[in-house]
Amino acid sequence: MDLQQLIAEVLNHLRGMWRYRWHLIIVAWLVAIPGWAMVYKMPDVYEASAKVSVDTNSLLPKLTQGLTANENLESEVDVVSKALLTRPNLEKVARETDLDLRANTRQEMEGLITSLQRRVSIKGGRDKIFTIAYQDPNREKATDVVAAILNTFVESSLGAQGDDAEMTENAIRSEIEDHEARLLKAEADLAEFKKRNLGYMPSDGGDYYSRLQTALAQVDGTQQQIRQLQQRRDEIARQLEGEEPVFGLMPSTPAQAAAGCSHAANIAQLKAQLSELQVDFTDKHPRIVMLKDTIAALEEECAEERAAMGGNVPIVNPETQSLDANPVYQNLRLQLSNANVELAALQEELNTRRRTVAQLRADVDKIAVVETQLKQLNRDYDVVSSRHQELLKRWETLQSRKRLEPVTDQVQFNILEPPFAEAQPVAPNRPMLLIAVLVVALGAGGAVAFGLNQLKPVFYTRKAIRDIVGLPVLGSVSMIMSPDALSAKRRKTLAWVGANLALLMAAGVVIVLDGPLSRLVGNVLEGGV
Repeated sequence: MDLQQLIAEVLNHLRGMWRYRWHLIIVAWLVAIPGWAMVYKMPDVYEASAKVSVDTNSLLPKLTQGLTANENLESEVDVVSKALLTRPNLEKVARETDLDLRANTRQEMEGLITSLQRRVSIKGGRDKIFTIAYQDPNREKATDVVAAILNTFVESSLGAQGDDAEMTENAIRSEIEDHEARLLKAEADLAEFKKRNLGYMPSDGGDYYSRLQTALAQVDGTQQQIRQLQQRRDEIARQLEGEEPVFGLMPSTPAQAAAGCSHAANIAQLKAQLSELQVDFTDKHPRIVMLKDTIAALEEECAEERAAMGGNVPIVNPETQSLDANPVYQNLRLQLSNANVELAALQEELNTRRRTVAQLRADVDKIAVVETQLKQLNRDYDVVSSRHQELLKRWETLQSRKRLEPVTDQVQFNILEPPFAEAQPVAPNRPMLLIAVLVVALGAGGAVAFGLNQLKPVFYTRKAIRDIVGLPVLGSVSMIMSPDALSAKRRKTLAWVGANLALLMAAGVVIVLDGPLSRLVGNVLEGGV
């Protein structure tokens, strides 16, 4: 349905309701008059109030500040409300102000006390100044109730003075016992968690990601050392391959000559080095294993040389001595052997560190969960521990205060403004209610006219007939009214408008004359009763 169709539909309904316009205004009058009477029948409500300055720190001693949630205005209002609006206090107020005469049974009395708790309002302001208010149809009764509430609170406060220290001591002692139990439980949970997740706990080096980053850096560093040592070994091997047999020849040593082996000096040096390493390391150390393998290989070569000589020890001529007897050459071979040993050790170290990285990556989910849970446990433990320490400090402070400062009575609040009720009622808001009755009356009349139109609809256009019957409409005939009929129609229209204006004028009168009419209606109703 487009906008034009919607407008046409609304106009059709308005035309149909116009046929029942007299029903509309009659229903409006029938609803408005009883409604206005009911509004005038509603009793006036007066509000009495008083302003007091309450020392909430005397209600909750200073020693509990920071431990309880009484450091905001809303909590302070709640504290004052609980102190003022206890059921024993309100029962005493009801008896003193004769409100209990309104209740004939115990159930009605309970309802009266509950109504008092709901209707007495306490609002907080700056500088701990609170406003206590109460509403009642009787102005004097409202004032008496507020005054009785204050008097009852004064009496109960004076009787309770001097008990704050003992109450605070009991409260702090109870809190200390509770936090000690929670602290022991937190410690037990933390110890059990560490025992259960042994091997997955974060080390002193940091959390999981720090440990993984350190392990990766160690792998990279070891790989760099291996590359540097490989370059060094390759350079030594290249130098060995490029030595000339006659370069730097030196006379053979007596030990070499006696042994009849070209590797005798090298074997002696390796054995000396092996002896030094065996002092600090076990036989399974990679470097010791490499030295033993090198010595065994050299001794095997010596054995082959002696076997080739047939057991005869030749006299070696320094001029024909081999390259193996050259100290420079032998030093290079020794450096090459040491490089191979260091490479084996570094390779083993690299494998170990790679396994560490692989293990960390495999346990990433488990370690992350353990670290998160450990942080939560530590945080809970720290909170409970700090709270426990604070409570112990407050306990010691309280004991010192009891020994050094005598308990003195202090006035907990001062009355700044005595109970007072304005002469004008605060409720009900009759002008707004009277206007609301007028709106409801017109709405009720419109609803009746709309309903009658739906029960007895008529057609106003050819299109409406065509849409309903589904047949073409060939034409329409307009109605021509006589002058007398037109005059009668105009008189009826003016009468209807006059009835609406009268309703509006009546509404204006009852709104303007709110006070006098309400008192008059009230007196009439009271006299009738």
